[in-house]
Amino acid sequence: MTRPSDRNFDDLSKRFKNNIYGTPKGMLRLYALREDFSNAEIGNQYPLTILDAGGGMGQFSSELAEKGHKIELCDISHEMLEGAKSLFFEQGLISQINLTQCGIQEIPQKFDQQFDLVMNHAVLEWLVDPAEALAILYQQVKPGGWLSIMFYNIHGRTWRGLMNGKLHAPATSTERMAKEGIAPQQPLEPQWVHDYLVGLGLEVKSWRGIRFIYDHMHQKIRDRVGLEAIAASESEFGYQAPYKDLARYVHILGRKPEA
Repeated sequence: MTRPSDRNFDDLSKRFKNNIYGTPKGMLRLYALREDFSNAEIGNQYPLTILDAGGGMGQFSSELAEKGHKIELCDISHEMLEGAKSLFFEQGLISQINLTQCGIQEIPQKFDQQFDLVMNHAVLEWLVDPAEALAILYQQVKPGGWLSIMFYNIHGRTWRGLMNGKLHAPATSTERMAKEGIAPQQPLEPQWVHDYLVGLGLEVKSWRGIRFIYDHMHQKIRDRVGLEAIAASESEFGYQAPYKDLARYVHILGRKPEA
């Protein structure tokens, strides 16, 4: 029997770029991250050292690099790292980033420093042991530093399935779906993630839902109201229950106490 392993996206990097990063779904994720970071005033006073763990093609990291921050981006996928390298090169930011191929579990061996900000976005739901990953990520944060965790919400997936008539859908995907698809197959319970992070010592500053409107809206209505209006409503209601509980993704942002 083979040991379960974390998902590597070497075979799907182009599909991620075309079907997620370059679409309204990806844009709404970026809108939410920008707003949360702005509200927390992260990086406004001095350049930060940032670890983007499982950073993929580095879309959000590139925005932070433009502001003068130094990025260490690691990912298990060689193809994703090549995409990040191309993006930073095209934007004239290649001097702002170091790229390392490794999984989350290898981070303590690859990086002998702590960071002002550690990010882990849309990764946990692909891991065999998300609790282990959260503990590793928290340890990489400097005292007084920030941890940004975004993950696929089990309630958002369940609600979406129910709305589409999947009233008796299995709790997990088939082996083929898990191997071939780009929809995460191990969504997480937000309250569990929140409580686990608090247990590690994190002081949670914000908890918001992402795409609780867009993903449940008919395409004709999306086209009529426009992405800007949807993003504004997501911002207005995204921090409130019950709306955030039905979001496709959840973003938790917190700070590690000073030593």
